[in-house]
Amino acid sequence: MRNDRSDRLTAGQFLLWGALGAAAGLVAGVALSEWLGDVNRHRLRRAATRLQTPRARQLSAAAGARAAGAAIESNSMLRELGLEPLAVAKGVVELRGWVPNRAARALAARVVGALPGIDHVINSILVRGEDDRPLAAEPQPAHDQTA
Repeated sequence: MRNDRSDRLTAGQFLLWGALGAAAGLVAGVALSEWLGDVNRHRLRRAATRLQTPRARQLSAAAGARAAGAAIESNSMLRELGLEPLAVAKGVVELRGWVPNRAARALAARVVGALPGIDHVINSILVRGEDDRPLAAEPQPAHDQTA
């Protein structure tokens, strides 16, 4: 029995499949360019640099809080202040507590922010003498005495 269908493509079929492939490639290229944006030399260089630069792995939320607590305890200026690091998210730690001045507040944030695997520090530390003062009473509006 003879097979009427040949495994070879005719010239018309070859052109049709070639045109369909080119059209699909064009549509995919347009969609990717819309999604990724303009591809230029600057972006390619930046991407290559990022791929070559080793990044510290983000710490889990709990590991980040433990590392922040250890860093605070190892710093002689912060050890006695009773600061509390809280786990927020992967690579994110919140600091809470009271300090005597703004310099201690900034130091705590810098010490924790410098840890590998910590990407963001939420500094909720309050400064005694500044953040514990009562709000000034708002002046009452004068009543109009004309009748």
